[in-house]
Amino acid sequence: MAILEAEPTGWGSWTARIPTDGAPLTALGISLWRSRGSFELDGQAFSIDPSGFFLQNAALKRGGTTIARAEKPSILQRRYLITSAGHRMTLESRSWSGRKYVLLLGGKEVGWVRREGMTGRKVLLDFPEEVPMALRVFLLYLVLAQAKRESAAAGGG
Repeated sequence: MAILEAEPTGWGSWTARIPTDGAPLTALGISLWRSRGSFELDGQAFSIDPSGFFLQNAALKRGGTTIARAEKPSILQRRYLITSAGHRMTLESRSWSGRKYVLLLGGKEVGWVRREGMTGRKVLLDFPEEVPMALRVFLLYLVLAQAKRESAAAGGG
């Protein structure tokens, strides 16, 4: 498994740079309005469209094709049911503060996402190589969008 690091591009920004081996890989942009996401990998543009109550569900798209979907079955839990390429996975928080999430496939932990630092906007991701990079960025989006919603609900922006 290879650890990726994502860090905010600025103090008030929810855009995160993701370098690999010291070179820029991509930047995940999350809009202030409606929390839409976007990034580019290998010259291909991806978009993330939130939907549902409080915009907690999301779809990862490349052009008009949906690559992955995330559904948040409860507003009270930090848990997402994800479908991608015929696989069903769960991304759920393993900490009371929502700083660590694990990815479960068939009930087995296969990777994690951890928010670091005082603001929790610097993020480490650890997934096996079999998890496509676009899906890793989508999982990062889910964690950051959840943190953004909680920050706004607490009055912190």
